[in-house]
Amino acid sequence: MKNVLIGIFCLGFTTLMFAQVSYESDDLLILKYKTATAVHSEYLSTVLEMQTAKRIKSLESTVANYDITKDPVYNKATQSAYRVVFEEHDKYQGSIIAKFNHVGELTESFERFKDVTLPYSVRYSVTKTYPGCTFISNTYYVSYMPNKPIEKTYKIKIKVDGSKKTIKVDEKGQIL
Repeated sequence: MKNVLIGIFCLGFTTLMFAQVSYESDDLLILKYKTATAVHSEYLSTVLEMQTAKRIKSLESTVANYDITKDPVYNKATQSAYRVVFEEHDKYQGSIIAKFNHVGELTESFERFKDVTLPYSVRYSVTKTYPGCTFISNTYYVSYMPNKPIEKTYKIKIKVDGSKKTIKVDEKGQIL
């Protein structure tokens, strides 16, 4: 009986030891990796936020790691600009239109994503302003240009008291 109690006592302590270990989340590890090695790291650090949907982060990372100079259409001799469209696959309806200059630098991007998971600040602001509303659909827009403030807006269709309404909200939850 004494050996059984000692065994149970030791077993209890060994399971508690693993509860003390902390791990970094997968999203944080990916974020660290992408910002350190991205070709267009300024773009990624400006656009990427932790509360945005994973599918948006994924496409933004693709744009940040894209090197136009490695593409067969790139011609070093010409002074032309390039426009590349990145699209989501499967059932999602998102795209990023990126513009690159003649040396391969990202000069501008416009992002559009339909029916994304809204951040808490946006959902809270809308439900506080329009109590009892129902979210119908939304579209997330991001406009990026280097050395200029980034513009992030949500165009949200809601249903309030039987009537439909479209509102615009910024990423902080302020209704525009």
